[in-house]
Amino acid sequence: MSKRRGLKGADDNVELNISPLIDMVFILLIFFIVTTVFVEEEGLDVQKPQPGGAATEETNMIVFLINNNGRVLLDGLDIGVGGVRAAVRRETRKEKPPIIVEVENSAPSGIMVRVMDEARIAGAEAISIRRATQ
Repeated sequence: MSKRRGLKGADDNVELNISPLIDMVFILLIFFIVTTVFVEEEGLDVQKPQPGGAATEETNMIVFLINNNGRVLLDGLDIGVGGVRAAVRRETRKEKPPIIVEVENSAPSGIMVRVMDEARIAGAEAISIRRATQ
């Protein structure tokens, strides 16, 4: 019985030294980082358009220019807002080309809206706005 009491009553504090364990974890981490093989995954093959393709599309567009004075020009001719509808109808008989409204910086925005409305009434489906190059 005395042996049992001796074992039971003994309060020996057991401490584990974990610094070698931490060192081993870091060594394993370095080993796996160094031996990792990075696989290059192949993606989709994208066919990019050629730079010269934009010029052919631009010939099929109707481009209205609204200058700073509020005048509406088509191919250098002043057609006014009233001529937009007739010009769009004439050009869209066979196909529906996109309509581009080029606007100079100080042009009145109300004229731009009226040109877009006239083109929409005439049957235009795609209308874009861009800043006129000076």
